[in-house]
Amino acid sequence: MKRISRSAGARVYGWFGLRAMAGALALVAAGTTTAEAAPVDPGQVIQPMGGCRAGIVCGTIFNNTSHAVKVCLAWHGTGTDQEYQGSGSCGQVAYAAPHSVYGTPQLKDVDAFYIPAGTSYYGVYSGIPKKWTHTKSGWWKFGNTTDVHIDWTS
Repeated sequence: MKRISRSAGARVYGWFGLRAMAGALALVAAGTTTAEAAPVDPGQVIQPMGGCRAGIVCGTIFNNTSHAVKVCLAWHGTGTDQEYQGSGSCGQVAYAAPHSVYGTPQLKDVDAFYIPAGTSYYGVYSGIPKKWTHTKSGWWKFGNTTDVHIDWTS
């Protein structure tokens, strides 16, 4: 058996390595061709997961009370975040169970929560202590990436 010198072996290996690399590049180039997509009607565009950002960050209620909290998953109409709503309506109602977290864990985006007449909620919004009372329609709207902690009611 004839021994191949180190430099000859390197040349042979290098030649096969170059061929393998050229083949791999050809496969990558062939696999990256794209087809043109048909234009989408703006009326048919659907925002995935109800407004959750990156599929993991949603408007979320931390209900630390012993009562269910009524939440809105689809606010219809205009309305500024961090305010009581005078117009618009909730298109899909859900309830945050007592002592639970509702929103991000279920990949549901909570848009607002409802404060019943004669009730006040106390808690934290974006790290700031807050008291909510039934004002205007009773719904308080907040942002898609916000956590609202409701700690007690009166």
